[in-house]
Amino acid sequence: MKKILFLATALAVFSALGALNLAAQDSGPGFEITPHHFGLSVPNLEESIAWYQKMLGFKVVTRMNQGANSEKMLVALLQRGNFYLELFQVAGAKPLPEYRRDPTADLGVHGLKQMAFQVADVQAAAKELKAKGAEIAMGPVDSPGVAFVFIRDNAGNCFELIQFKKQ
Repeated sequence: MKKILFLATALAVFSALGALNLAAQDSGPGFEITPHHFGLSVPNLEESIAWYQKMLGFKVVTRMNQGANSEKMLVALLQRGNFYLELFQVAGAKPLPEYRRDPTADLGVHGLKQMAFQVADVQAAAKELKAKGAEIAMGPVDSPGVAFVFIRDNAGNCFELIQFKKQ
């Protein structure tokens, strides 16, 4: 329960910070940035493509094969709206460590932790994904200002669905 409260508090702070007028920040670089893609290493490219198509509506944009034999890497670029998801299947890759399957335990190790998709209704999205067979890793958690749920994909990778509420 403490882990969930910690995440809810962190997300509430994040929500408040997101409400700030970013245009007022003058000390940044002289170029714009926009979200483009997130990359995931998966054990089976075809199964992961099918999962992200079924569960989140991504479509395959392109596929690539790189390397040969033991160094072979299969890549697929998926798209939904203006966001891309790059999936990699690398020969000989190590499996996902068990602690990475728990969103809060993984916070204890440095590095990238999650990708998050904003949705209008976390409860409805979680219910739909669960009905389709998705595994709920944590939540849904509903707190003032924010609601979230962590989902595991077919390879065990966690991602977040988040809903920011007007206060």
